[in-house]
Amino acid sequence: MVYYVKALQTLNLHSILEKCKSLLRFGIVGCINTGIDFLIFTLLYGTFGIDKLVCQVIAYSCGFMNSFIMNKLWTFESKKSKLNTLKELYRFLFVNLLSLAVSLVILKVFNEFFYINVYVSKIAVIFITQAINYLGYKYWVFKTRREVIS
Repeated sequence: MVYYVKALQTLNLHSILEKCKSLLRFGIVGCINTGIDFLIFTLLYGTFGIDKLVCQVIAYSCGFMNSFIMNKLWTFESKKSKLNTLKELYRFLFVNLLSLAVSLVILKVFNEFFYINVYVSKIAVIFITQAINYLGYKYWVFKTRREVIS
């Protein structure tokens, strides 16, 4: 038993969790935004029969501001000045526009060229764009001096 306690102390579980904190929080915020995105997409596409690419733009846009606020204040704990917040917002917008463009291309290719169901295609798009977003937010939008140095 003493061996296991010493092993846990050596691992320093707290520091591991601290290093993964932004990723865990990003996952929670991402789940909330993905739920909103998927719900709006399904409502517009399934109920109103709107073109899938138009649905994607609208649904993706719905989570944008919520995502910015939650990621800035909670996920990455950015407490920069108003001027820097505007800079972060522009960078956040750029990352999201890049992610949106990638999502439109992948959605179209998967559904129209590979004949994958639109909802299955949408799920694949979610995983790909979340990877793009996390890396963009962490290392460019909300980066800290600590991340620049390490």
